[in-house]
Amino acid sequence: MHSRKTTNWLMLAALVVLWGSAFAFAKIAVETIAPEWTMAGRLAAAALLLLPVAALAREHFPRNPRNWGWLAALALVGNIAPFFAISWGQQHISSALAGILIGFTPLATLLIARFFLPDERITPLRLIGFVTGFAGLVIVIGPGALMDFNLGETLLAQLAVLTGAVFFACNNVLARLAPDMPLLAKSSGVMLAGAVMGSAVSAVMTPPAELLEASTASLLGLAGLGVFATGMAAVVFFKLIDRTGPTFVSLTNYLVPVFAAVAGYALFSEELRFTVIIGLALILAGIALSEWKRDAD
Repeated sequence: MHSRKTTNWLMLAALVVLWGSAFAFAKIAVETIAPEWTMAGRLAAAALLLLPVAALAREHFPRNPRNWGWLAALALVGNIAPFFAISWGQQHISSALAGILIGFTPLATLLIARFFLPDERITPLRLIGFVTGFAGLVIVIGPGALMDFNLGETLLAQLAVLTGAVFFACNNVLARLAPDMPLLAKSSGVMLAGAVMGSAVSAVMTPPAELLEASTASLLGLAGLGVFATGMAAVVFFKLIDRTGPTFVSLTNYLVPVFAAVAGYALFSEELRFTVIIGLALILAGIALSEWKRDAD
C-alpha cells in the first residue's frame, strides 16, 4: 500500500512538470502561430505521438458511438473549451491574475466531485487544506494581482478565465466517470477527437495557410507543447485519475506555478522571490492537510 501511495505522489510530480513545461513551450509557439492553431496543433502533435504507441501496444479504439462520445466530451471540456476561454481572457487581464483565477480549479473540483462521486467527500480538514493551498498560490503569484480584479470592462475576461478553471474541474470529474477503456486508447482517442474538432474551429477563425509562415522555433515549441505538456501529460493524467480521483489530481493547479517559478530560476536565472518559498510552504501544508486522513487509511 505504501508503495502505491508513493507512486501516486511521483505521478503527481510528473504531471506538474509536464503541465508546467507548457508555459515555456507555449511562449515560443505563439510568437508566430495564432493561439487557436497553437491549441489545435498541440492536440494534433499529441495524437501523432500517442496513436502509434497505442497501436504498438495493441490497444484498440472503442467501437461503439457512446464511448467515442465520451472521448469527444473529454477533448471538448478538458482541452478545447478551457484553452479558448483562458486564451481569450488573458488578452485583457494580467497573467498573474489569470493564474490566481485558474487556481480555483481544485476548489471547484472538490465541489463538483461532491455531487457526482460519492467517495469524494468534503471533510472539514480537506476544505481547510484546499483553502490553505489556494492562499499559498496567491502568495506565490503575488497578492497584488488581486488588486487587478474589478467589475469594470475586464469583468468578461476575468469570468472567461474563471470559466476555463471550471471546465478543468469538470474534466477532472468526467475523466473519473468515463467508461473503462485501455489507457493509451483513451488518451490517444481524446487527442484525436480534440485535434479534429480544434482544427475545424481554428480553420473558421484563422486560415490554415498562415501556419506556413510559422518560424522553426515556434514549430519546435508547438511540438514540445504537444508531446510533453499534452500527449505524455494525458497518459499520466488518466492513469492518476483512475488511481486517486479528481480532487487529488487537481492539486497540480497549486503546484504548477511554483514549478514555473523554480524552473525560471534554474534555467533562465530569473529572480526567485522569497514569497515563492513561503507560498510553497503553505501549498505543501494545504496538500498535507487535504490528504492527511486518506494517507492514514
